[in-house]
Amino acid sequence: MRKLCVFLLLMLFSFSLYAIGFGYHVFEVRTEPEFSEGVFPTSVMYQFNFPMPDFIDGRRTVLAFRLDNGLMYRYLRQHPDDGSILARSSYTFPREYTVLFDEFNLFFAQGFGQTREEEKDFFTAFLSIDGRFENAYERLFWLTGPGEMEGVFNTFEDGIKTDRFPSSSWIGAPELSGSRSMFQTSVTTGFILDWLDDEVTRRDGVRFGSYLRLSPEWMPLSTGSASFLVSWNELELSKTLYTAQQSRRSELSWFSVVLDDKITYRYIYGDKVPAYIQGGDIWGRGDVPNTAHVITNRLSLSIYGPQINSRDSYPTITFFWDFGVGLGRVLNRGSVTENIAETVGSYGIKAEFLVFGIIELYYEIGCSYDGAFSEGSYVEQKFGVTVGI
Repeated sequence: MRKLCVFLLLMLFSFSLYAIGFGYHVFEVRTEPEFSEGVFPTSVMYQFNFPMPDFIDGRRTVLAFRLDNGLMYRYLRQHPDDGSILARSSYTFPREYTVLFDEFNLFFAQGFGQTREEEKDFFTAFLSIDGRFENAYERLFWLTGPGEMEGVFNTFEDGIKTDRFPSSSWIGAPELSGSRSMFQTSVTTGFILDWLDDEVTRRDGVRFGSYLRLSPEWMPLSTGSASFLVSWNELELSKTLYTAQQSRRSELSWFSVVLDDKITYRYIYGDKVPAYIQGGDIWGRGDVPNTAHVITNRLSLSIYGPQINSRDSYPTITFFWDFGVGLGRVLNRGSVTENIAETVGSYGIKAEFLVFGIIELYYEIGCSYDGAFSEGSYVEQKFGVTVGI
């Protein structure tokens, strides 16, 4: 009955979207190195904007439906039985598995105040209703040969497939309990302060965003596999170090150099914190441990240009360094209290070529030199083509 309600809710959103005119945007197309070496996209985030009059003259009013779906690879980072961090204890089974996911956000946003750009809002407040569905499977290469008989969830004993954790409470990974399928709903509220002049190849200023996301077990339609509150705060600082215009009257540049720094602080509270909320985003597989306090930072230097006949056709080379810290109580440990202070780090280079703001060709290579969930450093690369509107 619960799955039928979820299906009908998603169908209702879908039909209502087609019933009226709306704007359509693709925000992000992602790839996974494990899937075809990162050549083909595995997930995409897009958004449908409902036609809305501005409640405040000259300031944007947005009612939109955002959908993020696809395939991703994930690592089991805590033991299902007691929540202990696997990297700090011995383990003899694989940890990589595949997740199919869909996340929707129906949100309302209202802008206030004007920046130096006439059509840009200085302060934006928003409220959203969220839902996320996940279904976990063994990795794609499971059972492809005699050496691939061991899985995260299943193993073979005397030629018979058996559950690896048959009586587990799944304290360490609540989203994998039961049939490894979950649906969670939540409510999010927050704001953005934007004083950033962003012209893609030239950026100067500061942007700050903060939001609260609440998902208790009793939320409607939820399968009860989540109980958390997360406070997410993000500060972006950008400075154009140098730019060389193609001519005095042209807006196009031969090249420009931009320095960016993005700092994120998360505070997470709850007894059942799903993997998509945990830790902080660090390049590679070295996410920050699942702790109450998470701080991450990305420092990057981007070289853009030349812009070829238009503002949205140009190559880019970006050098980046990611650093993260997990502090405080380890979450999903049941009645066990454990406090840690762990760091993670990675660095790399990304080369891109953007064609008319639609087609992106890219190559990315990086090194994780301080991973909390790996036995040592490793190098990873991916390349491919993405298309967005």
